[in-house]
Amino acid sequence: MNKVVLITGCSTGIGRDLAQRLSQSGYIVVATARNVENMDGLITALKLPIDVTDPESIQNAIAATLKRFGRIDVLVNNAGYAQVGAIEELTDNQVRQMYEVNVFGAMRMIRAVVPHMRQQKAGRIINISSIAGKMVTPVNGSYSSTKFALEALSDALRLELAPFDIQVILVEPGAIKTNFDQTVHTHADEIVSNPASPYRSLYLKYQQVSERMRGQEPGPEAVSKVIQQALESSRPKARYLAGVAMSGRLIINLRDLVWDLVVRQMFTGIPQE
Repeated sequence: MNKVVLITGCSTGIGRDLAQRLSQSGYIVVATARNVENMDGLITALKLPIDVTDPESIQNAIAATLKRFGRIDVLVNNAGYAQVGAIEELTDNQVRQMYEVNVFGAMRMIRAVVPHMRQQKAGRIINISSIAGKMVTPVNGSYSSTKFALEALSDALRLELAPFDIQVILVEPGAIKTNFDQTVHTHADEIVSNPASPYRSLYLKYQQVSERMRGQEPGPEAVSKVIQQALESSRPKARYLAGVAMSGRLIINLRDLVWDLVVRQMFTGIPQE
């Protein structure tokens, strides 16, 4: 029996590529996004609107999926939002918006599908985290904190749901060439244009680092391929890195002291302690 896979955030990037890949592989894909119109051209079994910040929207989509297919075998929590900014300068609302999507949005989706997966006595939840959930850079701390939270929630869920044969997996992409990344760069450009910011030099350095990386990042297919591997593995790992160069894999395992030294080299001007 073909598995029913529900994916959030399918309008662009990783979600859209994954929905297309899995559909072509024979899965019954329920692709969702805030605006269904943004999924024009994407061919899947079903396309539904989901705003992960709206519980009613989530319940309606889950109900429609169950009515149509009778089950949900896999949930991929892919919807995400990022805002660049020094912690002092980001407003509560800006940080709250990231948490609403990246943390509470994922939790709402999980709470909505777990009762049905438990009744099925099987299920798989794949949470799309980030390399930013393992390592932090200046002006990216608030976003990273949402991914650290998602990592912790996933670790707890993996243990809590194991007795019900529901597997929880994290996929941690590195820098990927998507519209999501372009949006983040746009925010940084806006901040740099403010000469009054005491962090302007850090933003400029962030831009320079991003520019050096631009064009070297893999496309979303590098991540969707790993997600499919995680979905199909009979004994999936707790975590999968995706689109991360070997140097990045090594850095992730560095102790805090060494990592701080690496960051200070990248963002010159941060004093030694």
